[in-house]
This record gives sequence, C-alpha cells and structure tokens, in this order.
Amino acid sequence: DEIKKLKEQRDQGLNDKTDEQIFQDVLGKDTHGYLRAPGPGKSITQHFKVKTSRLGLSQELIDVKKKLDQLIEEDKKEAEVVRNDVDRKIEQNNAILEKNSHQLMNFIKGGLTQRMMIQEMKAHHDEVST
Repeated sequence: DEIKKLKEQRDQGLNDKTDEQIFQDVLGKDTHGYLRAPGPGKSITQHFKVKTSRLGLSQELIDVKKKLDQLIEEDKKEAEVVRNDVDRKIEQNNAILEKNSHQLMNFIKGGLTQRMMIQEMKAHHDEVST
C-alpha cells in the first residue's frame, strides 16, 4: 500500500522518486544482498518463506517457473489426448456418414432403376396393345 501511495504521489507530481527509491523508502536499503521488511517486528522471511537473500528469492522464482513449465507440459499432453479423441470421433462419424450416403444413393438408384423398368414395360405394353 505504501509503494502504491508513493507512486500515486509521483504521478501527481508530489515527488520525483524512481521505483528503486520508492522501494528503498518502503522496504529499506538492500544490505549485503538481504532485504529488510518494512516496519518494526516484521520479517520478510514470513512473507516469502525462504531465505531472503536475492539468491534465495531468485531460486524461489526458478523453482516456481519449473513447476509452471511442468504444469504447462502436463496440460499440453492432456490437450493432445483430447484432440486425438476428438479426431477419432470425427473419423468414426465421417465413416458412418459415408456408409449412410452410399446406402441412400443405392436406394435412390434402385428406385430409379425400378421406375425405369416399369416405364419400359408400360411402353412395351402400349406398343403391343396398339
């Protein structure tokens, strides 16, 4: 909240502090690679739950990034399984559609052939009758 307040004051022209200066004003000056928490009796270790050196925080970020990368890879694998399942179902549906289309075409052809035969028989009958 204090950092936000000082940044807002800077935006309003009430101070000309850089982000680093604001950070130092709120958290204290970096001493030998360790960060200090703001206010008496507060510990930055309680916030981060790691050794509060820059190296400790860097390692924590590296660990978090590794975990995120693992989760992303797991999600990609799961998405691949889902995509393959969808592709398989589409292939099955296409096969069913093609089979039904062939059956319909054969039915239509059969009906046309039967109708043509009836017409020929009728024409032949008319011819013979006259």
